[in-house]
Amino acid sequence: MTSDLLAPDVFDRLQRATAAYPAELVGLYRDYLGEARHALGQVRAALVGNDAEQLGERAHYIRGSSLIVGATVVARYCASLEQLGRNSEFQPAARTLEQASAALDAVEAELARRLGPAVVPVENSAA
Repeated sequence: MTSDLLAPDVFDRLQRATAAYPAELVGLYRDYLGEARHALGQVRAALVGNDAEQLGERAHYIRGSSLIVGATVVARYCASLEQLGRNSEFQPAARTLEQASAALDAVEAELARRLGPAVVPVENSAA
């Protein structure tokens, strides 16, 4: 899974854009990870509440932010979640949510390897 965790072109472009201030790249990815975790929690709540609209909307949000930072594998799972929400398919969405969460864990581990432990958000720090 490591090869497709982060789109190399996106990561490289962001790294070049923040070369003068490397802490900016760490902060960008830390914010992404925190927000994505928070939004996945909202997806989980939408599943529990059988709220298809919220499921699709939050999955769409995570998909978009994942594409911006190059987290392609997370984006793929969230695109599936978005479609499942549109179709009110809650049972398969639960499995896809677990896959998205595992993919986000893998992205976080890869970012920590590349950028150091400061990229990992402090628990409960996301909005």
